[in-house]
Amino acid sequence: MTSTSYTRPTKTQATAVGQSGRSRWARKLRRTVFRLLPTTDIMAAEETISSTISKRRGQDKAAWTSIRARSVQVALLDVLRKRHLENTGKEVSRAEVLAALMSEGLERLLGNQSFGEYQK
Repeated sequence: MTSTSYTRPTKTQATAVGQSGRSRWARKLRRTVFRLLPTTDIMAAEETISSTISKRRGQDKAAWTSIRARSVQVALLDVLRKRHLENTGKEVSRAEVLAALMSEGLERLLGNQSFGEYQK
């Protein structure tokens, strides 16, 4: 039986993916978000997050924020990272796996009564 935990490759072609390759899913997510949701809502939310992050000293103010995730959620990200590595030979970050999940699932989630059109 093989281990399902993710082991980061070192000094291999898997880690030699450029920035454009690593951000593929993030770009796809952004396109999907702007296609499916009101642009003003997304821009307002991004502005709120940016201003909150910029108030924190010593952090990358432009791009990163932290959220709490349950262990099963992080485990799923690592399982998917491992599968991606095995299938493509390329490493992918947790953020990219999360972006892929969000991009692929957003339209379906918006079809759910709880997440769809705003309730008035």
